[in-house]
Amino acid sequence: MIRVHFTASDLGRVTFPAEPHPLWEAALAARALGDRSISPAARRWRRTAAPRVQVSMRPLFKLISPGGLFPDFLVPDVPGPDLNSAVEALLDTPADVIRGELEPWLPPDIDRYMRGLLDGRAGSRRALGMAVRDFHRQVLRPSSGELQRRYGADLGVRSRAVLHGGTDALLSTLHPDVEWSTPVLTTYGPEDDWTADIHLEGRGLELYPSPLVSNCLAMDAPDRRPVLVYPCADLTDPTVEATDALADLLGRTRAAVLRSLTHPATTTQLSRRVGISLASTSEHTRVLRTAGLITTHRTQGTALHALTPTAHNLLTGASQGIQGQIAKSTPNT
Repeated sequence: MIRVHFTASDLGRVTFPAEPHPLWEAALAARALGDRSISPAARRWRRTAAPRVQVSMRPLFKLISPGGLFPDFLVPDVPGPDLNSAVEALLDTPADVIRGELEPWLPPDIDRYMRGLLDGRAGSRRALGMAVRDFHRQVLRPSSGELQRRYGADLGVRSRAVLHGGTDALLSTLHPDVEWSTPVLTTYGPEDDWTADIHLEGRGLELYPSPLVSNCLAMDAPDRRPVLVYPCADLTDPTVEATDALADLLGRTRAAVLRSLTHPATTTQLSRRVGISLASTSEHTRVLRTAGLITTHRTQGTALHALTPTAHNLLTGASQGIQGQIAKSTPNT
């Protein structure tokens, strides 16, 4: 059980990363590859991801405990989703921080790599950086579109909760295993014979949805905003029929662009979510905008795309039928 204690100021400091953080994704994905209790969606991901794991990635897996824990320094606090900047921040972690987080949990007879990491040796650090980069390129990149779509879809659900009910609605609907009773957010898991208390004390809370976990995880490190990882809303089953029909009508790629906008995105973010070029993304958004399915707001050279109410209905199947909605939303020519 994890209990997160809010103050009045913390309620105004609940945030989400706009995009998945590359090192959180690496840590959670590496953890999921050895987790027996993951969700059906994560198990499907694991079946295709596991064969891509290479020997060069061992230094990353050595930092994931059998119980699924990993050290805080593996997920440094860096702005933006750039992998290279995140890896550089990871490799710049002071040796005393690494020792302080790892030594209490390691047996005396650790291997050469771990001994080098504890001693701050450059070779061990380089091996960890290479492991993370290889893991991203060979394991995460092939499925990045699907993982980002699920991440964005969950943010869309949370955005609507805030719009309709504020922070109370957001915190009370995160997950069936999460309970909100002002001012405490309580998460329950399969083993609740222990309790961890996190007192925010004005630091706020970062919420991080992940399709690769089945239970909530928390990080409360000194001088950082605490993070609560929770399972993404599984939106697959209710929309399978609708999204398949949408792909038949719009084409698979254009339908994927529309589905990826359950949470608003810039052209660059959308390109990354779907795995297509910027030029192709711009063309697809132009067509969807003309059809009345998305809106685009431009500020300071950046285009932010969002679904229209009609598109929301298309994706949730809440209308009289997809074909009828498409016909209604398309302007007369």
